[in-house]
Amino acid sequence: MNRSIDFFRDEVRNGFYIPTAIKQAWAATLDVLETIDEICKKHGIRYYADWGTALGAVRHGGYVPWDDDLDICMLRDDYEKFRQVADKELPDNYVIHDYERKENHWLFLARVVNNSKMCFDISYLDTHNNFPYLAGVDIFIKDYLYEDEEKENARDKEVMTFLAKAENYIDDEEKRDSAVELYRAAEKRMAEVKPEESKLVGQIFPWVLKNGNRVGENKSLYEKSIRLPFEDTTIPMPARYNEMLRKRYGDYCALKKVWDGHNYPFFEGQKKEMEELSGQSLSRFVFDEVMLKRDDPDKSGSLKTIAKECHAEMERLLYVVEGLPDDLMQDVADLQQLAADFGTLTENVKGEKRTCTLNVVDALQAFCDALWEECNAIGDLEEDMASDGKKEAGKAAFSQSRAALDKVAAVVKENIYDRKEVLFLSIGPREWKSFDKYYQMAVSDEKTDVFVVPLPLMKKTFLGNINMSDEEMADATCLKDYPSGIDYADWAGYDISLHAPETVYIHNPYDGANPCLTVPTSFYAENVRKYADEVIYVPIADTAEIGVNDKTDIYNMGHYVTAPGVVYADIVYVQSENIKRRYVEVLTAFAGEKTKDIWEKKIKVRDAAKGPVQSGKVYVDDVHGGAGPNVKRLLVCIGANEPAECEGSFAELLNNKLEIMRNAGSKLKVSVLLYPSPDYAPEGTDAYGDILDILHKTEKEGIIEIVSASPRRADDVAREYDAYYGSASAFVPAFAVEGKPVMIADFKV
Repeated sequence: MNRSIDFFRDEVRNGFYIPTAIKQAWAATLDVLETIDEICKKHGIRYYADWGTALGAVRHGGYVPWDDDLDICMLRDDYEKFRQVADKELPDNYVIHDYERKENHWLFLARVVNNSKMCFDISYLDTHNNFPYLAGVDIFIKDYLYEDEEKENARDKEVMTFLAKAENYIDDEEKRDSAVELYRAAEKRMAEVKPEESKLVGQIFPWVLKNGNRVGENKSLYEKSIRLPFEDTTIPMPARYNEMLRKRYGDYCALKKVWDGHNYPFFEGQKKEMEELSGQSLSRFVFDEVMLKRDDPDKSGSLKTIAKECHAEMERLLYVVEGLPDDLMQDVADLQQLAADFGTLTENVKGEKRTCTLNVVDALQAFCDALWEECNAIGDLEEDMASDGKKEAGKAAFSQSRAALDKVAAVVKENIYDRKEVLFLSIGPREWKSFDKYYQMAVSDEKTDVFVVPLPLMKKTFLGNINMSDEEMADATCLKDYPSGIDYADWAGYDISLHAPETVYIHNPYDGANPCLTVPTSFYAENVRKYADEVIYVPIADTAEIGVNDKTDIYNMGHYVTAPGVVYADIVYVQSENIKRRYVEVLTAFAGEKTKDIWEKKIKVRDAAKGPVQSGKVYVDDVHGGAGPNVKRLLVCIGANEPAECEGSFAELLNNKLEIMRNAGSKLKVSVLLYPSPDYAPEGTDAYGDILDILHKTEKEGIIEIVSASPRRADDVAREYDAYYGSASAFVPAFAVEGKPVMIADFKV
């Protein structure tokens, strides 16, 4: 699937930094999911998100940020239907891994994989977001369990016996067929209970084998489904997903970044294998100590240098004009043209409407006016006048022009030479937020010219080529989504060699090292610092504090910290002493111990207006509705699971909650969000029933407003409200990370 540029952006989600490299892996796995989805829809096969994918679908609207695999499940009968059609329906390059087909795959699950081997073919990479590695979706099988515990235990014991015998053959290639036969026998035993014979289902290997049918689930959980947002697509979930997740995880809305699954990320092992086979590094950015060498910025082509040259030439030409040469009119015309060109250049560089530009242009215009008036006032002079007398007469004749040129010199000094320019190079509206406090500081200085240049973030091929039209590049700047009230400059018209700003703020760490995205090369940090006195790197957002045991965070730092923007910058601002320590550690490991002092000096802890990301507490509503007397703006979320899990009339329960909101009166501004949008109702049913009518009626009374929002905007939404109340959703962790009150509703109370 051809995913949008925005999908591949670095982002910080729930305090966790997700770089483009991980987004590539996500995209590859989602492509496999969508292929499975098409087959299942075509053949009427049910499947559901499972394990971490189910948790991510509900709690994050996509992947759990610190996860990168994708799990689904099928009931045994649906799985058998899938296997009957999969070989025919899957694309030719796809393969299925199971214990029969894949070496060392001694598991009772199937994995649908996008290729049989890593592929570095350019045509393949061009259509797969430059991702050469194998990516797949795990399909867990839910079998029907014996409701009689003794029967289930007997079956489980027999299955365990088959597996124990198979262990004797697994490591012997010549006896592999015997191991496969034993696994087949075990799987046949697992599948022996028919759907109509039991109300319980479960994943027999390994959970039921360990715990019996006590870990089984009621098969009614899987009777109805609802599609929840999942990244840029949707995924089926049991309509009673809250019930399912609570049984498995307890308080599953609480953020617990515990990693005990597969190696993260899943492609790193493949990358190392390819490096060993090829003898070449696949890293796109390799450190060289010359990168730390800082030359003086080149100001030779800057407006300030050109202004000095123009003024010197104007002085020379006026001196010639004061000598009343034979071609006086031509010299005056040349002088006026030079002044006009200088004014035009100032307008082009600084902008026509800036006060400093207007001051310079007005002074130049006054000079040209004086020059023209005095030139026209000159009468015939005696041809035999002595040269000294002629010179004195010329000075007298152009005295006003001389005074006007002196004024130009003073105005240019004040409005060009003595002014500082600060440039902000932003790669997107969301990322712009990290610049805001620095921007406010810059614009508050009356002697500083501030330029904001939104850069287009562009997809590139594996070889680095960009194939985008001017219109597509304009769209890629996302200018319409930036804050209003800022004078934005067009990147194509901003010549950094002409501006030669004193300070440049960047938050794009990659330059050419991003595996999928890029910006115009003239704005790479390496090129920017050729003309700027100071380049300052600011991360796109704060993360949660990172400890030495946060392996996934530290791995990802290898993508966005050991990158050109950080290495080439003169200053790197981070949120805390702890994060500085992590940066120094990662950079020193990357560049060598002798560079440690350089990173210690370069990386600085900013004076943050807001502290580090916090983990807010999540409460369960077990007494009454509402979220405290100090709440001004309350977001109430109603999940599609609520009507499905309600034993009676959910509409009546909702009315009870709305009555509390009515009684709150002006003390509370309530927005109601349905999650997901009614467009994703359970297939063949109405997820929300008559509660939509109730909400619309209540909205007309002015008690609430009905809103909608994408899970991708969860962080923005959390900043707009004071507290959260309602169902589990992707908005819960966003409020928790903001440190704002969150109460998970029990609508039955």
